[in-house]
Amino acid sequence: MKEFFTETGGIGFNIFGILHISITIVTIIGAIMLFVFRDKLKRFKNKKNIRYIMAAVLFINMAVYYISLILRNDYTWKTDLPLHFCFITGYLFMFILITGNKKLYKIIYFFTFVGPIPAILLPDLTQTYDRFIFWQFIISHHVMLLTSMYVLVVLEYKVEKSDIFKAFIAGNILAATMAIFNSICGTNYIMMGELPEHIYRIFPFTAYLPPIIWLELAGLIAVSIAYIPVYILNRISGKFDELEATDVTLLDDEINCAH
Repeated sequence: MKEFFTETGGIGFNIFGILHISITIVTIIGAIMLFVFRDKLKRFKNKKNIRYIMAAVLFINMAVYYISLILRNDYTWKTDLPLHFCFITGYLFMFILITGNKKLYKIIYFFTFVGPIPAILLPDLTQTYDRFIFWQFIISHHVMLLTSMYVLVVLEYKVEKSDIFKAFIAGNILAATMAIFNSICGTNYIMMGELPEHIYRIFPFTAYLPPIIWLELAGLIAVSIAYIPVYILNRISGKFDELEATDVTLLDDEINCAH
């Protein structure tokens, strides 16, 4: 059991290997299934309770992660403060799940894509299913993204096109704040000073530009992907409203004709 919580000596994770590709495909299928079967899921009596269950899962995941670091004497404030983008997003998302704060969700929805998508596609993992760190990573990225999709398509929290700009501003304020913190403390939270080593190894050209350039580019791509389900849902909702308005007009015409 003790070995399960270590981050060395396991099976080993291969980026773009079978396991990596498989969990990525499963995540994509999961998001599609949530969208396709959203109407059936909406009829589930306890659908709102899923919010609290997932908040608990996310919290327990992070609690176990930090407890394991402390017990192994591996915790250091230089790298392990909850100031990584996905960690910050995770805690804010937990708050949304518990309180039902729909206004905050309009921004954090995009964050649940901006952090996880690059991490899902280019994971900084060295271990697989025989180590806790693998499951911590899956829950903090794949599961969080799918939970956010659930909140959007099943619980019907509204997100608009204008929220993209708000999320962009909020994200850059957060990045600027962490850049100042990193400069003062000599840390590298949100990868503002340096990208992970495996990124430079896979894409050597990234070393020629500051990390902020690539982070902004990755963020824009992730936000664009995040807006796709929002756009589809808003279009469907708009067509439904048009049909409903048409039906009301026709009904009024029939009543007038009858008189």
